[in-house]
Amino acid sequence: MNMRRHTEGVAESTGVRSDIAVREAVAGDAEVLARLLAQMDDEPSETDGFNAALTRQIMADMKSYPDFKAYLALDEAGVPVGTFSLMVFCSLSHRGSRQALLDAVVVCRERRGQGVGEAMLQRALHIAAGSGCYKLSLSSNIKRKDAHRFYERLGFSQHGVSLSIELA
Repeated sequence: MNMRRHTEGVAESTGVRSDIAVREAVAGDAEVLARLLAQMDDEPSETDGFNAALTRQIMADMKSYPDFKAYLALDEAGVPVGTFSLMVFCSLSHRGSRQALLDAVVVCRERRGQGVGEAMLQRALHIAAGSGCYKLSLSSNIKRKDAHRFYERLGFSQHGVSLSIELA
């Protein structure tokens, strides 16, 4: 893909699929979201504890954070093919500038490599830029090498080191 950076700070591609619609997910999408999230890794897995009831509860909890939403990508036939979550927030760093955090990016296995992920990322970048964010960040499990190559191809670069600690 031919990526270029515009002065507004939004990466844009000349070949993004226009037949992929991305909309905000609603509670009625919980079962579909749970099935998509179970496909995050390359190996088939159980729903990893995800089910419609849990997903609905998580979505309800997300509403307590302003500008934290799940999105659903649909193909031209209206079939769900991917999802992501995006949180827009400000912090004390960068004098309160707004930033976006991308999470839970999943394209259904049978549609990977067909431009769905790029269409979703372009939508996330558009939402973040439209919200006045100076950057969009994401964290990806170190084992997801294909995902890292995908993000780098779209213009993302490694910035810093992500660390975590298990609390429970």
